Amino acid sequence: MTSSLAIPAGRRERQKQDRERRILAAARRLFDRKGYDATSMENVAARAGLAVGTLYNYFPSKEELLFAISRADTEPLLRIGKAILADPPDDPAEAIGALTEVMVQGITAGERRLWRELFVASIAAPDTLGARLFALDLRLIAQLTTMIERLKARGAIDASVDASRAAGLFYGICLTWSIAFATRDDLTIETMRAEISESVRITVHGILPRNRGNERAS
Repeated sequence: MTSSLAIPAGRRERQKQDRERRILAAARRLFDRKGYDATSMENVAARAGLAVGTLYNYFPSKEELLFAISRADTEPLLRIGKAILADPPDDPAEAIGALTEVMVQGITAGERRLWRELFVASIAAPDTLGARLFALDLRLIAQLTTMIERLKARGAIDASVDASRAAGLFYGICLTWSIAFATRDDLTIETMRAEISESVRITVHGILPRNRGNERAS
């Protein structure tokens, strides 16, 4: 039997990454098909073609698996968001909408039931899985905050606006419709995208009549 120490370091790393991909792909498939609660670690190991002990070496629990799936989905979204921040649209509603669209892409890229299972699991364990998943979302909220700060700096948004609170508002719009999309099979991607876009537009431009806003400013 060949010792793992005899395997070149580069090959060991590739083997590790390949196993992680197989495990996450298997878990993603099973969580979507069977549900999070009904899927066992033994099920995941069998689908990935690994021994259960090997699976536990990579991921010590189902919670870790679900978190790893969410983290893997979040990273490319952050890269897209970073590119938008580097060259944002001039219109503030379009600039903020570009980042909320990234969140839409995140929720619609995966399986609808998987997102449903993720929401349920995070609510069931708010202090552990829920907190860790929200920490991932905070990175997306941070990009929204940065966008709003930059819009303020160029005078496109009122200087008195609290950027972090405003970012939380736009995140809340996305989260509301994301939950609706995950839990309602009749809600289409197009409807969700349109509702989020219009909500962002209303929020950016305000709901007070123009003359009322001028009166308050004076």
